[in-house]
Amino acid sequence: MSGEAHRALADDIRVAVEAARWTEADADLDTLAEEAALCLVQDRAADLAALAREVARCHTALVLREDRSPEAMHRLGQLHAIAAMVAAGRANRPARSEAALARAGTPTAAVLHALADGAKSGPALVEATGLSHDAVARALPELRAAGLVRSWPAGRLVMNERTGSAG
Repeated sequence: MSGEAHRALADDIRVAVEAARWTEADADLDTLAEEAALCLVQDRAADLAALAREVARCHTALVLREDRSPEAMHRLGQLHAIAAMVAAGRANRPARSEAALARAGTPTAAVLHALADGAKSGPALVEATGLSHDAVARALPELRAAGLVRSWPAGRLVMNERTGSAG
């Protein structure tokens, strides 16, 4: 299943819950859970990441509706459980190698290069790398997991500092 298919499935769930079509919502939630399990078993990291984004997007959209009926809350609980399963599976992924993270032309390499001259906040990294906020936000956890970057809160910002020798 592709990222577009994940998006369509999440949209179908959202629409079914909004329209109180519970049987349809349940069938789509079952499909979503099966896809999440397949992604985990087949070690499809990219699909798992796409699935995590769509589950979170769907859950957020339904929470914002503020429908607290038992039926809607039940489906929100199911989405939350799927999100927890996906997050647990993603957390157990081994970090990519230092060489892969430092490979020229990758967002992680751009962040490492930007940190070569000292610690920077997230917004400063966006400016220094020319990457989008999302690209920097996706690169930093990978770099932290590999032990190449450490981060700490500094007021309302989070500072990031290079710790490894990639380069």
